[in-house]
Amino acid sequence: MSAYLEIFAGDTIKHEKETNAYDFTRSLISKHGPIFDLPALPELLSDEQREILQDLNKSSNQDLRFDPPVPLLLGRITFDLDPSPGLNKTRQNFISLCTGDRGLCKSAPNKKLHYLGCPIHRVVKGFVAQGGDVTRSDGSGGETWTCLGLEHKTLVEKAGLQVLPQRGSLAMANSGGKSPNNTSQFFVVLSSDDKIHSKLKGKYVVFGRIRKDDEEGDKVLEKLNELGASGDSKDEKPLVPVWIGGCGVL
Repeated sequence: MSAYLEIFAGDTIKHEKETNAYDFTRSLISKHGPIFDLPALPELLSDEQREILQDLNKSSNQDLRFDPPVPLLLGRITFDLDPSPGLNKTRQNFISLCTGDRGLCKSAPNKKLHYLGCPIHRVVKGFVAQGGDVTRSDGSGGETWTCLGLEHKTLVEKAGLQVLPQRGSLAMANSGGKSPNNTSQFFVVLSSDDKIHSKLKGKYVVFGRIRKDDEEGDKVLEKLNELGASGDSKDEKPLVPVWIGGCGVL
């Protein structure tokens, strides 16, 4: 079984403004292009043609944009989930959160038990990217479908504690303490440092890894790492908002 997360990042309000300006520029080209022999796309305009368009736009309050906005979508990460019988509950929990088939949260009835739209609230450069807080969105919450009385509440399967995390590994982020409990929060390992991998082993349930030869997913990991806070950051928030804009199973 494989699951995927589509990761988005950036300022949505700024992106909307830039998109509107770019679309308006295209509409202006469409209107006046045949008269002034303009190319179809704003980015293909010469400096002289841009000046012509700016002159035509003097009476408007609309901004012009000649380059398309940078997409908010960083890309898709595809994970191959560990098929071990000893990870059945962890795997099914993650799958259900990717598909949203378990309805609403028990502790937050106005929110879905679904990763869609959920922030990646913690990104530490050279370490991990963590998300999945479906109830509070800031790392202080989270919930699993097992909390609905369908299974045992504790979801720390020992089989996953025996796996050595590596770059691209997918693991549950537990609550810590003497009796750690996994809910909906997860993390993806960004580090290639074997020392860090050894420190993580035995503390967290590892139940998947980025698909082999997943070039797009590997690039997403690199982009996430670039957006990560430094190791000495207090809140460990990413440099810009990061969230899951699409998820499911394959």
